Amino acid sequence: MSKPKPLYQPSNILLVEVPPQFITLCEASGASPQAALHGIAAMVLGLRYDADNRLVPLDGLA
Repeated sequence: MSKPKPLYQPSNILLVEVPPQFITLCEASGASPQAALHGIAAMVLGLRYDADNRLVPLDGLA
């Protein structure tokens, strides 16, 4: 059985400069900086990740 293709294919790379304190907070929480930035971007867009790692509308905003 072949592995299913991911639904999201990144097409652009964005380089973001973050302060060292951001990295420290990410390390302290156990989150990667990439995951933290993905989460922040999702919140700004009114989305969240569900249990299957899919983006869905925030509760109450749908």
